[in-house]
Amino acid sequence: MKIKNCQICRSKKLKKVISLGSTGLCDTLLTYEQTKKNEKSYPLNLFRCENCQLLQLDFIVNNKELFHLDYPYKTSITAPLVKLLQSTPSYLKKKFNFGSNPFAIDIGSNDGTLLIGFKKLKFKTLGIEPTNIAKIAKKRGVNTIQRFFNLETAKIVKKKYKKASVIIGTNLFAHVDKLDSFIKSVKMLLDTRKGVFVTESHYAVDIVDDLQYDSIYHEHLRFYLVKPLVYFMEKHGFKIIDAIRIPNYRGSIRITATLNKNIKPNNSVKRILDYEKKRGFYSQSKYIKFRNDIIKSKNKLSKILNGIKKKGKNIVGIGCPGRCITLLSYCKINRDILDYIAEQSSSLKLNLFTPNTHIPVLDESNFFENQPEYALILSWHYGKNIMKNLRKKGYKGKFIIPMPFPKIIN
Repeated sequence: MKIKNCQICRSKKLKKVISLGSTGLCDTLLTYEQTKKNEKSYPLNLFRCENCQLLQLDFIVNNKELFHLDYPYKTSITAPLVKLLQSTPSYLKKKFNFGSNPFAIDIGSNDGTLLIGFKKLKFKTLGIEPTNIAKIAKKRGVNTIQRFFNLETAKIVKKKYKKASVIIGTNLFAHVDKLDSFIKSVKMLLDTRKGVFVTESHYAVDIVDDLQYDSIYHEHLRFYLVKPLVYFMEKHGFKIIDAIRIPNYRGSIRITATLNKNIKPNNSVKRILDYEKKRGFYSQSKYIKFRNDIIKSKNKLSKILNGIKKKGKNIVGIGCPGRCITLLSYCKINRDILDYIAEQSSSLKLNLFTPNTHIPVLDESNFFENQPEYALILSWHYGKNIMKNLRKKGYKGKFIIPMPFPKIIN
């Protein structure tokens, strides 16, 4: 669905930042048979609202198509991320007084990784997850409802459970297509006196600073600065009382909001708003440079990869995060460039193919057996850990880090 108004403030003052072409959906990989058929692809254009400063896509894909039953992403597959996510409950418990028998709801709870962190701190927990990953969470002992989160789901939860001390959405708030309805559903379930609503979203400052254009894909409808979040929360009766930058996904922002008007925000909110303004994130010139640098980065990567192939060398991709689909498509990296993408043996993406570019995803055992001359780190945001682990496992070739500006590491 094409949109013409800002997703938060409804302004028509939308300014294009960059077009990344058309791509398939990042977590809808293909079987071999499907690669022979016509594929769907959708426009990927980033815009900025000149009124509230929200970065956003101008095209919304239906949520049921994006987050289908066989959605292949598991939070627990990435060890550094597990550690980061499970630090969130500790942070919240130290920061806020939830009283006795606190209750946490995780929306978009995936395989229950975050809620396991809450359970360790004696919270009662409930996960809400629409995909079949919910079944994995249940097997791990995490109480989970397999549904999309909306007003209907909120009514079901309200009948069965008490008001929540914490409602949390990690890497979710950018995904919700009907944001106003979503926040009304949160209000229905949140304790109005002590409860907090917590979001962790990929931070627009880090996306721009690190040229993370690969994080621009159809699941991510919005890319938040704190300013549009303050506007949106206040519009729905919430007050942001805490804001902190966290390292998740190579730079995120954690926002804590409450319905209790008597709780005063700490100075972190003003400090980050001042920082955003001082750094120029409320002006168009910042995004003109962002676009120009993306194009330079893309051209440099293409030059490196094509130069390696001209020498007859092999390149294998490492990791198949959702974000790599944008990188592969925008930089026109296909089977002529990458032999395949290596993934962990526990990945749900094995033996499938990337949309549009049709690169197979294979077990990483192939990678160590065949020892290609170059490894393109597609999960580059965990690059240091990945390279260290690959060396430990016996890889002897060179690494290519694609972002912010591509480089080869011997």
